[in-house]
Order: sequence, then C-alpha cells, then structure tokens
Amino acid sequence: MAHETETALVDEITIPAKSRRDMKAACDLQFELKGKDLERLRVDLTEVRGGRVLDQIEGDIRDARRGNYRTVLFSGHVGSGKTTELRWLTKQLEMEKEGRCFHVLWVDALEYLDINSVQLPEFLIALFNAIVDDPLLRPIVGASATAKKLWRSIRDWLKPLGVELEVEIPVGVAKLKAKVKTEFGLQQKLREKLRERVTELMSDLSDLLFDLRGGLAKQHIDDLVIVADNLEKIVLDELDHQGAKNTHDLFFIEQLPTVQRLKAHIVLTVPVSLHFTHARLRQVFLNPTVKVLPMIPVHMPREPRKPHARGIAVLKTLLATRVDTALLFVDDAALTRAIELSGGVIRDLFRIVLESLSLKPEMGLAVADVENGVKDIVSSYERMLQGKGYLPQLHEIAACSCFPVGFEEADRNALLHSMVVLEYNGETWYDVHPLARRTRAYGSGRPATG
Repeated sequence: MAHETETALVDEITIPAKSRRDMKAACDLQFELKGKDLERLRVDLTEVRGGRVLDQIEGDIRDARRGNYRTVLFSGHVGSGKTTELRWLTKQLEMEKEGRCFHVLWVDALEYLDINSVQLPEFLIALFNAIVDDPLLRPIVGASATAKKLWRSIRDWLKPLGVELEVEIPVGVAKLKAKVKTEFGLQQKLREKLRERVTELMSDLSDLLFDLRGGLAKQHIDDLVIVADNLEKIVLDELDHQGAKNTHDLFFIEQLPTVQRLKAHIVLTVPVSLHFTHARLRQVFLNPTVKVLPMIPVHMPREPRKPHARGIAVLKTLLATRVDTALLFVDDAALTRAIELSGGVIRDLFRIVLESLSLKPEMGLAVADVENGVKDIVSSYERMLQGKGYLPQLHEIAACSCFPVGFEEADRNALLHSMVVLEYNGETWYDVHPLARRTRAYGSGRPATG
C-alpha cells in the first residue's frame, strides 16, 4: 500500500478534541483514518457487528495455498466504516505473521474513476494507474517490459480521442487521472475505445502482476493483495439493457467477475443491496468470500423503544475517542439522543454533531440542540420519500424487521442504497432509518387503525 504523507490529525490537535474547531476537525466527514490516526482513533466494533469479519478475511487470504487466489466481496452501507476497516485489514496483512507478509495495492474508485458510470474497461485502466502510483511498486513498473508495452498501447488507444499522454509512465498516468476526473464524458469515450481490448488489457495486467510478484519477492514480501474501495458508491441507475436491470447488475454481476482471471488476491467493495442476489454472486464469482459490515444496532429488532445497550455504549466510546463528550454535550441524555437518531450509522453520528455545533454558538449541546441539528437531514429524507408508492410497506419493514413478501426489487435496492432502510446483524434484520421515520412522507404511509 502507498505510504501516506499527510500530517496525522492526532499530531495537529489534542485528542480527544476539546475546542469547537478541533471537534469539527475530528468529526469531519471527509476525514479518513490512516497511519497514526488509524492506530489512535479506530475502535473495534466486532462485538456489536455479529462476528470477526476482518479476521475471517485475513485468514482466508493468509491460509490460501500459493497460486490459489481469493476473491472477497465486502459490502455495507455508506458511512458504516468500511474504508476504516479495510485500512486496518491492510495493516494486518502487511505485518509479518507466521513468516508471511503481503503488500496491499489500494485502488480508490473515488480517486481514479468517475463513479457516475463505471464499467470494466476503465476499471482495468484505474488498476494500472494505481499500480504506477504505488511507491513500492513504481520502481518495479519502471523495470517491467510488460508495463512499458501496456503504456504504449494505452497512449495509442487514446490518441484518436485527442488525449496526448507523456512517454514517462508516472507523468502520463497523473495526466490521465486528472483528465478522467475533470473532462466530462472522457471516461465513457475511453470505455468505448477499450471495450474490444479487454482481453488484451487483462493479459498484459496478468503479466505485469507476475513481474510485480517477482519484484516483491526480492524484498521478502510473499504476495500482492488488491483492495478496490468505494466501488459500492457507483451510482445506481435503472437500465434499458438486454441482460442487466441496472448499473450495479451490469458492472458487479456481468463484468467485474472477469478480474478473477488476474491471479491475485482481490478485495472488492460491493453494494449492500447485492446481497439479496447472494446466489447470483456465488454463481458469477468463483468461490468468493462474501462478508457484510452491518450497522451498529441502537435498539432491539422489532422493538424500536427498547435500546440496544451495548450498541449505544460502543458508539459512546467511539465518539469519546475523538471528542470530549463531557464538553460537547450538556448531559448523557443529549449524547444518547444523538446516537439513537443516527441509527448506528457512524457517518450520520458525526454529521449530527457537526450540524448541531453549527447551529449553536457555544458547546454544551442539549437534547433540543440535537433535535434542531437533525432537521436538515430529515428534510433530505422528506424530499427523497415524498409520493413514493412503497411508503406503506416501510411500516411493514419497521414492524417485522424484514422486507415483506412481494417487495419490488428496484425499490428495495434504492432504499438500501440511499440508506432509508438499514441492515443490522446478529440474525440479519432491517429497519427504517430513525430520521426517515420523522418525515411527513413516512407518516402518510402509516396504515389506518380500526
């Protein structure tokens, strides 16, 4: 994995944060735990998430016979902490255990792709670009005839699109990354140009991975693990397509399984909604390890008024690791209310803190301040849900902690993707987000009583 050069937050501010400004920095939604921050601020949530998911993934990779590569499909809602957990997995894999260690290649979809529309050809190019960007792998790339051949091909393929790239691979890759992110439509043009060359791309990437393993072996590193993060954030759109119903089916079910031919351990983040097509995932991927990172329960299944004491306690610990909660909240009731309203979504808990702090000139948030802080989030759910035909069925989900029989697949996928409905673990159960429950739209779907 590439070495990070950013200054760690724990070196910039006092942790747990005690000032208003530092508290906002500690809860920043764009802040990603890496390096020293990962060591200091990550909280192990295993006990409230239904099992040691990371240990199982690490074990599957470490225990695989040489040349027998594992594919891991890792899912969870946006804001559940997948990136943090994958960073922790990376740290564990790169440690020597029982005489073996790995190098992890990190491929961040948000860095390399326009996630509004992603298909296999541009994902393969993103994989090559990430290899070139990796400080440990870059010198191996520089000495690889395969890498130079592949780069010549990429440059030749893009010339007709008006994209001129430098001969020097790192410089050209940096330019290509910038263009894909800033020039509207370029990724789609790239896709069309490379669609008929996927086999050639796969062959060259496989040869390059062979070169990389040889270079890593000289540094006493046993093998390579590819982690492709944030793929689950690819936009979900319905399609008028012969085989796929939507953009997720097209990419994750029809196209992405091809990457298993690269002969490498690969961890792929996939949308949580795809676990309803679990059988299809196992059909198209060869013996994958399929794991879900669920939300942290804040109440018991089917009993929204009965708090999940351990889940709430763990979230209090998580927040207290970053900010001084005794200064942030006027009392435990306000802290507990913020956690309950988050639905166990870590990102939403931080957002509630940020929104509440922005609306009050001083610290010491009371229950009323927290209630005021969630109003904009409730409004966003209101706009999302107004007029939807499935509103009465949301009440059925809330009552039974499951999707009722006959629930439309497209609606179910959209509700999970937009986090109107959340998945929890233990017995695997579902619930409507507490803030979605507060909308007038949700109330309008309530079934009539005798």
